[in-house]
Amino acid sequence: MIKILYLFFFYLVYGISEMAIAAITIMQTLLNLFAGGPSSSLQQAGKNLAVYMKQVVEYLSYASEHKPFPFSDWPESTENRDFNEQNQANHKKT
Repeated sequence: MIKILYLFFFYLVYGISEMAIAAITIMQTLLNLFAGGPSSSLQQAGKNLAVYMKQVVEYLSYASEHKPFPFSDWPESTENRDFNEQNQANHKKT
């Protein structure tokens, strides 16, 4: 019975995530048109959100019993982890 409540909650979260992706898409398009290129921080946010949405879909479809955020840590794409580790290493050198 409790699983049904979690499913309903994550179904709502998925809908909110879709709106966030739409907002990121619109902002990136506007930045690309008027500011000369997309924002790297929004690119990273989009990648992380994509990983999160994948986790939500896996939970909703019973492909995983792992409950996504907020019941676990916020996911980072592997590219973002590599980028963050590289930036930390560069900051230690200076």
